[in-house]
Amino acid sequence: MILHAEVNQDGTLSAMLPAFLWGKKVTVSITPSVESKSSWEKISEIFKESDALDFPRKTHEEILSELRTVRETQ
Repeated sequence: MILHAEVNQDGTLSAMLPAFLWGKKVTVSITPSVESKSSWEKISEIFKESDALDFPRKTHEEILSELRTVRETQ
């Protein structure tokens, strides 16, 4: 389970925990949060780069037809 927390100015950790953890001991692993692009932003950039390459487009029917041809020749 991943929980997001905030470290306050006095060094205390603040996090909202699910009720089933209340009153129980837990182990906390700290990973500093970095401001980075979301996965969707990264994926979008990759698609833009691939569109710039301007490969010939194929329909899914053309791709399936070529796959069948390759399977038949093997």
